[in-house]
Amino acid sequence: MAWHPVAETADFAQSPVIGRDCAGRRLALYCLAGRYYATADTCTHAGARLSEGEVVEGFIECPAHYGLFEIATGTAQGAPVCRDLATYPVRVAGSRIEVEILD
Repeated sequence: MAWHPVAETADFAQSPVIGRDCAGRRLALYCLAGRYYATADTCTHAGARLSEGEVVEGFIECPAHYGLFEIATGTAQGAPVCRDLATYPVRVAGSRIEVEILD
């Protein structure tokens, strides 16, 4: 297991969700009420980038077909999505956001 720096807290000034590449994975990073989360960035239904979607009351809405995933858990919230997202542990060190990924 390794912690990887992926963003700075200031990176969320314009949006509560951003996309990043890290350790061979594409991640969506979120800032919700001062807490940070990380999920896979690819929708399990149609492969769209979730980091291009909208954050709606603790959920990320897929930009392709409007399916919802709970950000904190990655849980799919009904049709058209039916498979959960991978989630990753996040920690903040100063202003640096790090994600734990199994190498």
